[in-house]
Order: sequence, then C-alpha cells, then structure tokens
Amino acid sequence: MRAKASFRAVAAILVAVSSLLVAGQSVAQEKISAKVAKPMKAAQEALQKKQWDQALAKLTEADGISGKTAFDQYQINEFKAYIYLQQRKYPDVARLYEANLASGKTPADQVTERLKVLTQLNTAAKNYPKVIEFGERWMKAGGQDVDIKVLVGQAHYIQNHNKEAISIMQEAVASTERAGKTPDENWLQLIRSAQTKLGDTDAAANTLEKLVKINPKPEYWHDLLVTRLNQRSSDRVLLNTYRLAQQVGTLRSADQYLEMAELLLEAGLPGEARSVLEAGYSAKVLDSIDKTRADRYQRRLEDARIAATKDLNALPQTEKDAAKIKTGQGDVALGMAYSSFGQYEKAAVALNKGLEKGEIRDPDQTRIMLGIANLKLGKKADALKAFGGVKEDPQMVDLARLWTIVAKTGAGAA
Repeated sequence: MRAKASFRAVAAILVAVSSLLVAGQSVAQEKISAKVAKPMKAAQEALQKKQWDQALAKLTEADGISGKTAFDQYQINEFKAYIYLQQRKYPDVARLYEANLASGKTPADQVTERLKVLTQLNTAAKNYPKVIEFGERWMKAGGQDVDIKVLVGQAHYIQNHNKEAISIMQEAVASTERAGKTPDENWLQLIRSAQTKLGDTDAAANTLEKLVKINPKPEYWHDLLVTRLNQRSSDRVLLNTYRLAQQVGTLRSADQYLEMAELLLEAGLPGEARSVLEAGYSAKVLDSIDKTRADRYQRRLEDARIAATKDLNALPQTEKDAAKIKTGQGDVALGMAYSSFGQYEKAAVALNKGLEKGEIRDPDQTRIMLGIANLKLGKKADALKAFGGVKEDPQMVDLARLWTIVAKTGAGAA
C-alpha cells in the first residue's frame, strides 16, 4: 500500500517540480545579483544538458559567494533541488524546498502547490512527521487532491495517530464516492485497522461492510460475520447469521456446523439441518478423529435425516392445512418447509402468499427467507425487494442489508 503510494508520489513530483521551476523563473520580479550570475548561468547550461554533477559544482560555487541576496539563495536552492530530484535524493530536495518556503520568496500563487510537493517529497523520503506538517498546511490552504489527503492519512496511521488517520481517510472515501467512483480497497483496510486498534468494533464492522461491497472475498465476509456471531443476541438472529455465513462460504468449524444444525432442528426445519450437516461432512469439517465427537456428529445427522423424512412425507398434508387457514402463518410455515428441502420455487410462492394474507408472527424472518429463495432461483430483483422490506427488528434489518450485498455482488454459491 505504501510502496504504491510512494511510486505515485514520485511520478507526480517529477511533473510538479518541473512546472514549478519554470513558473518560478517566469514570474520572478527580482533578479539574481551580478556576483552569482556567472556560475548560475554555467549551472543552467549544464542542467539543460543533464550534466547534473557539473551543474551542482557550479551551484556550490555560487552558494559559496559571500554577500548573496535572499533571492540568490532562493534560486540556488531551486536549481539544486531540481538536480537532487533527478538523482532521487528526496530528503535533500525536501530540505531545500522547505528552506525556500520559509524564506518568503516562493510566489504566493505557488505556495499551495509547493506544500503539496513537500507532502509528496516527504512521503518518498518516509519522513512522516513532515508529511503530516506540510499535508495539514496544504489542506488548510484549500488543497482537495484526494491522493494527497491519502498520503497524509497514511502518515498519521504510521505515526499511530489513529483518530486522525480515520478522519482523513474517511473523507477521502466519501469524496471519492460523491464523485461516483469506487474508493481504493487499501484505504478501507487502513481505516478498519485504525478502528480495530482503537477498539471500535462496531465501526470496524461497518468498514468491513464497505469492503465486502468492493471485494466480496471470503476473508472479509468471515471477519464481518465473526463479529455478528459473537454478538449472540438471539437464536433467531444467530440462525440467520449462520445462513448468511453458509452462503458466502465462511462456515469453517465443526462447532458452527453443529450449532447451526441444532438451531434448525429446534426451529422445526430438519431438511435444512440435514443439508447443513451433509455439507459439513462434504467439506471434511465434521470428520473427527475423536470418537466421542464423531459419534455426536453422526447422531445429529441421523436425527436430522429421520426428522427430514417424516416432514417431507407430511408436506402434502401441510399444504392442505395451510390452504384452510385464513391468516398467512400457515403459508409461511409451508414456505419454510419447502425452503428447508431446497424446493425454492414452491417456497417463494407460499411465502409470498403468507405475506399477502398477513397476520404472520415474524414478517422480517419471512421476508429474509423469501429473499433467500428468490436468490437461489436467480431472481435478483425479487430477492432485493424482499430484503428491502425487512424493517422491524434492527438486527434483522442489518442481516437483510448484508443479504442485499450478497445479491448485488454475487457472493457465495447460488
């Protein structure tokens, strides 16, 4: 992340400093004194031929002349800095430019640009306190270049100024989003790291949400869902979090597979419990060398298979019962059962019917399950509509928002 930023900074410096050197000569109202004119002219001629050592020797000669004016010193420093820049001697360039800025001889219309260049130079030189010093001055002067703000934010982070780093980097992210562009993934990683260092787990989780939108890779989803799973607010929320984890491929431990299956059995969804346990075995997660644990996993799988067979055989009667009930709860139960067995087309029909009839116990749960069914069917628009209708329970709203990200990014298996 830092190497990439430094490379961009160096490239920008080469352009910016060259333009400043030319501009400085054209707008200067003063002239160099006669006593330094000869070595300065020789230095300029050597510089134009890219004879850096000869030019530097003549500038050193001019620098040694007594009685120089402040403007003489300014011009000597400018030419020396240009040579050092070609030689990649960034600390020397920064030192000379800082001296010139302090001299008051820098044209007023170039001060902001010079502050920007000093920020870039000190980034290349890894002088982070100076990056912060000149970067902050540049921002106060009205600087708006997002890449320069990022350099300042990174410098604060390296100096362990986490609050300042977060503030600056979040503004860089926000301004990029306002421009209709996608913020750099590295920026969000830095923000998240700084938030974690400060112990702000909620803020870090929010940043992870942004990361999964940009790059829905399993590592980000895993870290995000670990935070959700650790909250353990209710079995209902926990089960739905596990469903999301399974979708994005972040169920990783035997305990997670087993707990999800047990929650499903308690919820009366043995078909889904069976599928979860079978997936755990397929992933080799439930293959245990410990006989006691192995027996426990196998018993749960057998329990789930027996209960699933019973429920599957009862589905025709469940469908008849749902048709007789005036409220939507029977249809919701039927839809959940169909979903449990992977019959998503029938599940979506039943869940929609339940929502239309109304008077159901858990509208949020119903809409999430409807969204999942539509997602499995490849009906993205219908899935997004269902997830967008979750409005009552804040934690279920959070989960629906994450499912929305899944639908939009295509994270996990369909």
